[in-house]
Amino acid sequence: MEWVDYFKSIFRGLLCALVITFIATIIFSLVMNKLPIEENVLNIIYVVITALSLVVGAVFAVKSYGSKGWIVGLAVGFMFYIVLYLIGIIFGAEATLTIYDFIKFALCILIGLLSGMLGINL
Repeated sequence: MEWVDYFKSIFRGLLCALVITFIATIIFSLVMNKLPIEENVLNIIYVVITALSLVVGAVFAVKSYGSKGWIVGLAVGFMFYIVLYLIGIIFGAEATLTIYDFIKFALCILIGLLSGMLGINL
């Protein structure tokens, strides 16, 4: 039943990353209502929020599982992007696959992979 623990750890890490993303986005939205922020800065802050959330989620998943850091981190990164993409479609984003989407996907995979390696060594 090792695969059950594997998927539980991935789910926990994914849930952790999504909750952090949601909370940080709400806080940023409240700050954005009070301060004038340029649009190019908004994209950078959103990328930072999602990257940090993914790092925390992948490290949490790897710590929960206890081994195979890069595989668990990779799976969390993969699932994180898929869930964010689906949430975007549900809330009205266009369901297209552009080069920007592939870059975001690759970054999620890379960040998850590296965070998994980091998490197993902490």
